[in-house]
Amino acid sequence: MKIIFRTNIDHYINNPFPTNLTMVPRKGETVLVNKSSRNYYVSLKLPTRMEVVDVVWDEDIVIVELHYKKHDIEMAKILGIELF
Repeated sequence: MKIIFRTNIDHYINNPFPTNLTMVPRKGETVLVNKSSRNYYVSLKLPTRMEVVDVVWDEDIVIVELHYKKHDIEMAKILGIELF
């Protein structure tokens, strides 16, 4: 079974999320960007973790929808960082 991560946030368009997970993340859990991409997002002052908000099961794939965590949105506002 293949796990595909999706998000509607433009900053993460190149899908920097894990490709080799053996278990499907559940709604409410956190997914980190790949280690190889982490420094890039840190340098842009963008969150390196996303919250699972939806999981869609199909016959041979699972689509996991990711969004910013509420805490990260609040911190970005305080720091004046544009996330969207």
